[in-house]
Order: sequence, then structure tokens, then C-alpha cells
Amino acid sequence: MHIKSLKGLTGSRKGLAVPVTYLLLFASLIVIISATYGFAIARISTEAAQLKVSIAKQNMQALDDAVRFVAWSAGSSKTVYLEDCGGTFQTKPSAKNLTIVLTDGQAFSHIVFNGFVGKVLYMLEGLAESQAGFFVKGDSRTIVGQGASTATQLYFERDENAQQLVLCYRPVAIALAVDPNEAKPLNVIRVYIISLSVSRAVSLYGSFHLKVSVLNVTSTFARFEFNSSVSSLALQAFSDDAKTTVWLPVQSVAEGAVVSLETYICHINIQRVNP
Repeated sequence: MHIKSLKGLTGSRKGLAVPVTYLLLFASLIVIISATYGFAIARISTEAAQLKVSIAKQNMQALDDAVRFVAWSAGSSKTVYLEDCGGTFQTKPSAKNLTIVLTDGQAFSHIVFNGFVGKVLYMLEGLAESQAGFFVKGDSRTIVGQGASTATQLYFERDENAQQLVLCYRPVAIALAVDPNEAKPLNVIRVYIISLSVSRAVSLYGSFHLKVSVLNVTSTFARFEFNSSVSSLALQAFSDDAKTTVWLPVQSVAEGAVVSLETYICHINIQRVNP
């Protein structure tokens, strides 16, 4: 009787082993499927975010092409199409406060410009990785001299809520020796500024057309006479807590030099239009 009961117990254990094995295999399969599904969803989300960023970059580069195409031609305009990238497009006319100072690094100092030049941007939410500080076009310098690659600054930054793809413009400066044979050589320093501050502040979603037009080009002039030799003058540009100094050569003699400062501002308006 005892032997029969042991055989019965052994048989029942064998009978339980099969469903337990299947249960363990089923649980393992569920874990694998869940992990694969989670990975696939994460991969799809990452690729979708990258696609949005790619479209936003293309839109901003097309807008930049339009701005540079019309710049410095008063009354000219161009319409550009911006495709839906899932972000919010905004114009910020009261942004990018810019101050430019002409100085010899010692006693001489003159404010060339002080005001807002504006910017436009895309608000891009849900990006897995921060790209803040990355420049798609241009670099972090707040002013560039003659021969620099571009006045355009297209870069990523981050605010409290989302990453932003920002488009704005920095001033360009050049220096010319107009009449170096005078008793005091005449030099011309020209500063070119593209300003977006005349645009209205708007927020746009989806796909739309923008008209980029030059409202006008304004200019200011100043003349300075130096009574001792000066080999160079500096333009210091301050913008958003950043500073860049560009030194410009000046033709001079022992008796000094004359410098004519010319500042040109191209006021560009960006507005939504119907196709």
C-alpha cells in the first residue's frame, strides 16, 4: 500500500511539471514581447523626433535663404513655405538686445547701436536629447568682421519648457582706407545690421506661408578725428550676456587719422500670408 502511494505521488508530480513548464515559457515570452515592444516604441519616438527636427532645420534654412535674398534691397520681398514639423513657430521682435561700442581700448568710446534686433524660433517639445548650444549655421560670436562666413546664427537653445531652434542675425563690420595719402588718412568703418524687430509677435502652428520683406534701410553717420597715431579700433558687441570684440585696422600717421563710421540697418518684416 505504501509503495503504491509513492508511485502515485511521483506520477502527479510529473503531471504538474508539464503545465508549469508551459507557464514559465509563456511568462518568458510575454517579457520578451514587452521588452521588444517597448524598444520599438522608443525607437519610433526617437526617429519621429529626429524627423521633426530635420523638417524644422529645413524650414529655418529656407527662411534664412529668403532673408538673405531680399536683404539690403528696400521694398523687395519673397514668400517661403514652411512645412508642419510638429513645433510652434514664433516671431520675437523684442528679443536679442544688441549693443555695439566703438573703442580704442583706452579713453575713446562711442555707442554705435543699442536696441533689439529680434529673432524667430521653433519650440520643439519631446526631444530625447538636448541639443542646446549646437549651431546649425554660424557660431556664437556676436559680431563678425569682413570675410566671415555668414551673419546668420541658426542654433539650438533651451528654455524652461522646451528646446528651441533659433534664427537671428549678428552685425558684420568692415574697415576701408579711403584716402591714405591725406595729412590725416581717412578711414571708413561700416557696420551692417539685419533687424527682425519690425515684425509682429506671433505664434503659428502647422504648415503656412511667410512673406519676408524689407521695410526700409536706415543709416547713421559719425566722424572722429584722432590727433595721435592709432593702428586699430575695436567694435565690441554685447548680446544676451555674450560679448565679442573685433579689431579693425586703421591707416594712420604720427599726426593721427580720421575715421568715418557708417551704420546701416536693414529692417526686415516677417508675416504670415495666404498662398
